Amino acid sequence: MFESVAIFAAFTMGLGTFLTKGVTTQISFLKTLGPLFLLNCFFTLPIALVQRNWILFEPKVLALHVSAAIASVIAGYFIFVIIARSSASISSISNTLAPAVALILAPILLGTKVTMFQVAAVIALIAASLYPIRSSIPGLRFRVTIFFTLSAAVAAGFVSVNVAMLGAEGVNLSETFIVRQILAGLFYIAIFPPRGLTKSDLLKLMQRASLISVGSVASVYALQGGEIILMISILATVSLWVLLFESISTRSIPDRATIIAAMIAVAGIVSLRFVS
Repeated sequence: MFESVAIFAAFTMGLGTFLTKGVTTQISFLKTLGPLFLLNCFFTLPIALVQRNWILFEPKVLALHVSAAIASVIAGYFIFVIIARSSASISSISNTLAPAVALILAPILLGTKVTMFQVAAVIALIAASLYPIRSSIPGLRFRVTIFFTLSAAVAAGFVSVNVAMLGAEGVNLSETFIVRQILAGLFYIAIFPPRGLTKSDLLKLMQRASLISVGSVASVYALQGGEIILMISILATVSLWVLLFESISTRSIPDRATIIAAMIAVAGIVSLRFVS
């Protein structure tokens, strides 16, 4: 069951990431981040009306929420910079690498058992995935490209582990997702007020937010209920879904470096599940 939910989450987040490219090419991405985070909450309010047993103000839980929001702010910035300068599929490579980062953090923060072979595989996976896209973001040097991608991956990977940690503390799905989105959204709106957004802009943002929120909630459900290593491996297929949507839209084959990076990352992460 959880595997099916994770596949659905990867599909919807891939579609939402693909649609994000159209948003960021028409609106300043810094002005869109705040509204997008808050719109994500809007589409999940029905769940919050059912799940009212929040434990937000318990010290440990509150600290986890704040740390997740900070990581979301960082991940959002770097992912949108990459999308604005390149393609949605390039940005999804960082999402694909995020589970690999989570595999490193999980033993430290969750006590998950990971063998040295798995750690070595993660290191090899990250290197193999980043090399093909070293020059894929126009206007960015190799080191900057790597920095942006790794920063987004580390932040997103931390959020995945954080979701599991909140679940272990008894935090329900709605609180796990909505609190993080509200905190991150308020931060961006305070620093980068969304002035100048038109009704058409808001409609585009709502379209994107509806897909991302559904996918994100599904991923929270899978991460909190399923086996974390398997769930994050399935969620790593986001990049492949984005590649599929880009190919359908342009009726062409994506850049070879992008395909190689996505395939290596996904194959590596899935194989990690079976490394003993």
